[in-house]
Amino acid sequence: MRPGDLGGARGRAAGVDATLDEATALVLQHCDRQAQGPETDATVVAAVVGIERVAGILGTTDADTLRLAVLEALEHDADDAPGEVARVVLELVRTIGLALPRRSSAWPADATVLNPETGGHKIATDLSMLRAAIRAARTSYEGLPYYRDRYGDRGARFSVSDSSWIVHLVAAPEAVAVQQVFWLADMLATRGMPTWLMELHLDTMAEELTSSDLPTGALPHAVAALAARRRPQVPDVALERAETLVAERVDAPPTTPVGRLLAAAAADVRSGAARSSAPLVDWVADPVRTSAEDAAVLRGLHDHLSRHGTTR
Repeated sequence: MRPGDLGGARGRAAGVDATLDEATALVLQHCDRQAQGPETDATVVAAVVGIERVAGILGTTDADTLRLAVLEALEHDADDAPGEVARVVLELVRTIGLALPRRSSAWPADATVLNPETGGHKIATDLSMLRAAIRAARTSYEGLPYYRDRYGDRGARFSVSDSSWIVHLVAAPEAVAVQQVFWLADMLATRGMPTWLMELHLDTMAEELTSSDLPTGALPHAVAALAARRRPQVPDVALERAETLVAERVDAPPTTPVGRLLAAAAADVRSGAARSSAPLVDWVADPVRTSAEDAAVLRGLHDHLSRHGTTR
């Protein structure tokens, strides 16, 4: 297929209504990734973020390759889209199509144009900052198998909307940014994501911003504050030792890095960041994914860390 064969692709695209032509054209327009600076148009923000997600999946920023991927995705129905690129593109076109009627009302870009399942919380609207946030989200999400194992594609969408919110804190005063990061980290801990994961993600985001010559604001301070709360309860060396013990004693770990995750969850309870480790522990020890013998080892390791803050 020729990259310019838009009409033919859309004509054959099952499930893509003709009313979404404008949305499709907007997505194709931003495959060149040239738009920069602040942007108030929610549909442009959605297109830029969507294309950055596709670029991350494909591992290329070549505009022609991205356009061809979009066109090929549109040949499929949403219910049988083969692969992550097609799912992202079809969701993106549908979302922009829903947003277009509100374009003239100066509707500000919010998280719903990136992930319709979120509330309408604030996100960054500087396009360069958003692209960096999306790259960091993918690096974090794909870098730890636990995310994909537990949260799947839905979790990947929330990593995009959450990261787009986090990066808007770059412009916030330090105290505000740290307080807001703590709020999100503690909330996610109740859903099985120890706050140590936020430490890692903020580090990744700061690195991505720095490598793109963009400001990091208070994000490094937020990382330091999270670590300062955790380390007196379960230090870094205990996280590493927990991972080693899992490798030595667990025949078939349910995910990776389960030892560090259990240690980090224990730290959150010890510090008061979370009331319980059950959202994580019950998942990793579930008989669906863990043998009784391995589950006993994992629960025992977590219980020891909860009592002592160390594996010794």
